[in-house]
Amino acid sequence: MKVNAVTAGGNAPSGWYRIGILKELFRENGIYVDEIIPKNSRYPPRETLKRPVWLLAALLERITYIHRLRGADVTILQRELISTLPTVERLLPGKKILDVDDAIFLNKRGLAAINAAKASVGVVCGNQYLADFFLRYNKNIRIIPTGVNVSEMRVNPERLSRDKKKVIGWIGTPGNLPFFEPLIPDLKAFFKKNSDKAELRIITSHAEAIPADLREVCTFLKWYPGIEFDELPQWTAGLMPLADNEWVKGKCSFKMLQYMSAGVPVIVSPYGMNTEVLKKGEIGFGAKTGEEWYSVLDNLTENESLNKKLGQQARRVAEKDYSLESVVEKWLDAFNAWL
Repeated sequence: MKVNAVTAGGNAPSGWYRIGILKELFRENGIYVDEIIPKNSRYPPRETLKRPVWLLAALLERITYIHRLRGADVTILQRELISTLPTVERLLPGKKILDVDDAIFLNKRGLAAINAAKASVGVVCGNQYLADFFLRYNKNIRIIPTGVNVSEMRVNPERLSRDKKKVIGWIGTPGNLPFFEPLIPDLKAFFKKNSDKAELRIITSHAEAIPADLREVCTFLKWYPGIEFDELPQWTAGLMPLADNEWVKGKCSFKMLQYMSAGVPVIVSPYGMNTEVLKKGEIGFGAKTGEEWYSVLDNLTENESLNKKLGQQARRVAEKDYSLESVVEKWLDAFNAWL
């Protein structure tokens, strides 16, 4: 079986974690994925004056897909071809599957996302919130989470060792760091009080993206491919603060799942898919206010037996429901049903 996949490539989380990392497992099941990465981004440049040239180049490139994508059994479209703009999705040859892991329909009345959904034989959604929206426009919906590489993520039995600081961590792109803002006073208070026994590590692309007040109490680590395999097994807890809004409801809890894959308990804002994952078992805590975050941090750093129990259960849930192998099985079911 031959599959085309139009993605943003390995430098984009959705491109890598929803398609790129699965290609070898697909191949083991007789499915060969040809990943097409546009030379012209689906997102406009920040400079307004450059946008007309970008748009013309992007449109011309997408038009070539009408010929380029022929010959495959199906083409997976990761989101719309150009952000927020309906383009040639309906003209592309053969069957299409739309793959969505964000609430891309919140901009410009969702016209581009709806157009892509109507042009597809089915829509794969990263969570229930996304599925509920797209069900209005396509009767074939499958929920397939963003998988985590459980098989390669080791569990470190020494992560709670008494002879070193407890490591509380966060990993992600700069765009998600503002979610820390309402919690900073309580986080600063906790890490200043416990500076001799607890450390906050933030992994992202550049230190300047971290809110200035938070930089006072955290250690910055520059992201590199595979850093999660080196860092996460050392952690005492993994953090995922969010806000309670419509965009957040479209998020697919990937940070949370990464922590769980390393056998690390989670502290998360209980919004959107995070709430669904928390219901899977005793894997950590949902916390809303800064006071709640402080209390939970104190509990997980002091109560090692609880921390160990939650970490073990988190790993079991990750293995069962969010491993790459389980994700590929869900994709195979979708192919069998729709093609």
